[in-house]
Amino acid sequence: MKKYKNLEQVDSNKPMSRRKFIASTGIVAASGILTSSALASIATKKEAAPTTAPALPWSWVQLDPQEAGERAFRNYHEKGG
Repeated sequence: MKKYKNLEQVDSNKPMSRRKFIASTGIVAASGILTSSALASIATKKEAAPTTAPALPWSWVQLDPQEAGERAFRNYHEKGG
């Protein structure tokens, strides 16, 4: 690897070789994959969903439209909408 003493020694008009481009792209892709897998392993695990549903037929429940709207609005902003 060349070490340059100042910026005038760097030829900025020289095109990048195909081999160097592919190597650079591979390094960036590999670092992205490693970063995403590391973040996925660090992330907290969500609670497991219940394995069984309530027995059918489900009972009908009348919803209050105002309360449902307020809950939806609040949950949208709390959960990052």
